[in-house]
Amino acid sequence: MYIVASGKPSKLPLSLCKDAIKFYGKYLLGNNLYHKITINLVFQKFKKGCNEYAYCQWEDQNYRSKEFTITVDKALSKKAMLFALAHEMVHVKQYAKGELCDYIKVNKSKWRGVAYDLENGDYWEYPWEIEAHGRERGLYVKFLTYERDCQNGKGIYIR
Repeated sequence: MYIVASGKPSKLPLSLCKDAIKFYGKYLLGNNLYHKITINLVFQKFKKGCNEYAYCQWEDQNYRSKEFTITVDKALSKKAMLFALAHEMVHVKQYAKGELCDYIKVNKSKWRGVAYDLENGDYWEYPWEIEAHGRERGLYVKFLTYERDCQNGKGIYIR
């Protein structure tokens, strides 16, 4: 996985964010696909009152993309940042494996062969969001355990 960062988070080291993305990527994508992915990681200040903390978009093609931009609110706490990165990396997995595909000219997405109209749907009910919200906590806990084990000499860093 190749990661290019723009900006930096306010409340934790950039290296920790990159390590989290690598860990989540290895876990979600597997070895073969992991090495084909490029992440443009952008930290910026989001507007106050905005309910968005992060988002992911594909950059190269709408089906089985290999290049992504993840934009994150740089002011997030350590926990919120690692949760947001886990959530967005689930979306990277969904796009990269062809589970999720955006239609280019209309406001629709296709999830595992079923089309969804994004103008008439509920964010919380989209199956790709249910998966991402459902997996973010487990990925976060796995990453913290991995980091602790590495600091105690029991694990090997993913590079």
